[in-house]
Amino acid sequence: MTSLLPLKPATENLAGRDLDPRLVDFADADADDVLAAVSSTTARRILGSLYEEPRTASDVAAALDTSVQNASYHLDRLVDADLVEVVETWYSGQGREMDVYAPTNSALVIHAGAEHATPSLSTALRRALGALGVLGLASALVHARWTGRPSVRPVRTPLQQPPEPTLWDALAGFATGPGGVLLWVGLVVTCCLFGLWYWRTYRPRRRRHGSA
Repeated sequence: MTSLLPLKPATENLAGRDLDPRLVDFADADADDVLAAVSSTTARRILGSLYEEPRTASDVAAALDTSVQNASYHLDRLVDADLVEVVETWYSGQGREMDVYAPTNSALVIHAGAEHATPSLSTALRRALGALGVLGLASALVHARWTGRPSVRPVRTPLQQPPEPTLWDALAGFATGPGGVLLWVGLVVTCCLFGLWYWRTYRPRRRRHGSA
């Protein structure tokens, strides 16, 4: 779409903001404001266009083939419902300031029912433990295959009986072999993924759901 604002900055940085989705239950205190703001077809089209890229009121009006006054009216209602916010200021060819609007969240989810909006920590832990179990079995199979390979060994006389390996020797051999390396790498990756999910998904949603 050709912008009505000449020489406006690129929108890649604005569109690539790190945002979390917003979950709105019908029982939430702000559900009425959200539902009222998106009750109009025009408002929903405006919100959808802003998810594509940040726009000014003039850009929204041009994209939806409506008047700037109508676009501004719905934008103000979306801002009041905390669905849209002003993220930047652009300037027209005449030097007039133009607010740039973008969604406040990466997605809007309106739901009803008994399903919890907060993801289950116990479920995530069970999945992580299940993944670790599969990883442990895979590493044991790799270790067994690796230790079972034939190798060239010096010929020993009957008097040169090899000493029985101790438990420590067996553990050290596993830790330094391919099976052990696979297990340690898998443990690190699993812990990192779980920590990332906890800090970037579980905590924000739990805090937002608990304060609703």
